[in-house]
Amino acid sequence: MKKIIILMILLLACEDAKRVWDNPYDPRSDRSLWTPDTLQATQLSSDKIELSWLRKGRDFDGFTIDKKVGEGNWLDSVAILWDSTFNWVDKLDLKEVVNNPVEYAYRIYAYADSNISNKVSVKIKPNIPGPPGSVNVLSVSYSLPPNAILSVNWDKSSEGDFGKYNLYHGVTESGTKSVIRSIDDINTTTFDTSAFNPLQENWYWVEVEDTTGQKTLGTGKGHPVDSVPGPVTLDSITYKGGQFFFNWSKSPISDFEQYVIEQITLPDSTVVDSSVHNTQETTSGGMNVENDKEQIFRVRVMDKWNQSAWSNVRGASSYQRVVKVDYIRELGDDITISNMGPSLPFTHVLSNVNAQFPIWIQKGKKVFSLIDGGVGLLVNENGTSLRTISGEEPQDIAFNLDQSMAVFTGTDHNIYIVNLNEDESPVKLTNETNNEWYGDPEFIEGSNLILYWQRKHQSNNNIGVKDIFTMDLDGKNVKQITQAQNVEKFILPRMSPDGAKILYALEGDGLYIMDYPGETVGVAVTKADGQKIMPVNSQYFRNMRWSFDSQKAILWSFENNSYFLYLFTLNANPSLTLLQSGGRYADWINDTNADTVIFRSESSDAIFIKDVSESSSTEPTLLHNAPWAQLQPRQ
Repeated sequence: MKKIIILMILLLACEDAKRVWDNPYDPRSDRSLWTPDTLQATQLSSDKIELSWLRKGRDFDGFTIDKKVGEGNWLDSVAILWDSTFNWVDKLDLKEVVNNPVEYAYRIYAYADSNISNKVSVKIKPNIPGPPGSVNVLSVSYSLPPNAILSVNWDKSSEGDFGKYNLYHGVTESGTKSVIRSIDDINTTTFDTSAFNPLQENWYWVEVEDTTGQKTLGTGKGHPVDSVPGPVTLDSITYKGGQFFFNWSKSPISDFEQYVIEQITLPDSTVVDSSVHNTQETTSGGMNVENDKEQIFRVRVMDKWNQSAWSNVRGASSYQRVVKVDYIRELGDDITISNMGPSLPFTHVLSNVNAQFPIWIQKGKKVFSLIDGGVGLLVNENGTSLRTISGEEPQDIAFNLDQSMAVFTGTDHNIYIVNLNEDESPVKLTNETNNEWYGDPEFIEGSNLILYWQRKHQSNNNIGVKDIFTMDLDGKNVKQITQAQNVEKFILPRMSPDGAKILYALEGDGLYIMDYPGETVGVAVTKADGQKIMPVNSQYFRNMRWSFDSQKAILWSFENNSYFLYLFTLNANPSLTLLQSGGRYADWINDTNADTVIFRSESSDAIFIKDVSESSSTEPTLLHNAPWAQLQPRQ
């Protein structure tokens, strides 16, 4: 029996030696029989690694995966999977991959209850993802105050791992950049700000940052420093009616704010007065000024950013000008136009013009002068735009109310009319025959008629009368005003501005006055002693001139080899009073003044002014030390 038992034991022992221990739950199992096989690690994407393996053996509970990063410790059981699973994907932290580019190790084993298979491992070094693609700034622009906004525009990022935009700012292209804003919306591609200074460069760059923290800076763009406006040109300053009028060139700048006319002092350029003009199209303006002032001006142009530029500097004077000649003679002289102010000299000389008795016309805007060998010349108040009028040489000349037309007697003893505003030749209104001459024409009745005298012969012996007539401006509709008797010769007819009186001279006798219309013969005008005077029949410069209010007239005579300047006062007793000995070529100082006259003093060979209320013994005031000068009317 004992032998049988030993034999059975030996048989069983032989059987155990041949047995396969593949039950994972048996502690004695062969672990290699259910250990995962063919473990592989594959990088699916920048942030994914896939582990794949083959399953072996009988059923067991599942798989356990451990992980190690670089030289770090193993992280146990990062994944526990069913035994039917054959792959697993590890989601990487890309930031860690980028910041710590090391090898990753994985190991896997099967487990059955408390039993585990052999462990198999694999290593892989993840590919580091590349930096994000750049985006470029497309434009940097800004709008103008009062709602000034600077706008930055850039391309949209196409980065799949987009994290954010970082917007940088710098004041130069190559200088320091600073992050001013981070934007995590990939669709936001603009930035607006009101906090900017266009007087410096403003550069912007956009940096794309992905979720790993990798960054790529694109090409930047900036705007240039806003340009200082270019200066305008102050073209002219003219004076009229208590104002300086300025003309300047238009500023072309797009960020225009205003023009400022500045009155300054020199040499420090201190601004003492100014006038603002807010419209860019405005290129003229005015400023009030008192009479007889000299001032310095410039025009400032300002942009929206308070940058300024200043024009050239010009002086301006509210002093009157004078026009003069240095010689009174048949062949004439050069004309000089000058300013009466003390420190802003203006002098313009018109040479070789053969001028005689230049005067101001058209409210001081122009100068008219008779000339030797022609009708006359016209020139602007500043000496520009000289124009000569050809034709019969005048012996006298008178102007209509606005002084746009003139009427005169030529050397042929006919009457002519000329339009001074047009480049036209004079028109002859009369045709002298039989020595029946015409003379002393002037405009009357609102410049609609011409008053003049004509010699009428009673026979062919050149003996007759001179009577006063009127005619239309075309020489027609002639009407006789006076009735001279015998051989009386009525000359120098002068109609009062109100059209009620006519002063005239009876040749060889004296001065007379008559009512108009109605009378045909006047009454004598006398001095206090009852004596009459004979006004000089002056060539070129007309004698006898009414004041604008029709109450006075100024005239001169030649007595005992001397000239005498008289004042005629309507309805006064006496009507004639001596104003100045030695005076002639007199006129009222301007069209609206009935108190002051300007005249030439023969003894002084100079031009003086005098108030008509002063006595003949009162010394006149020197106006200009020249034989002939005329004062520009106040404009």
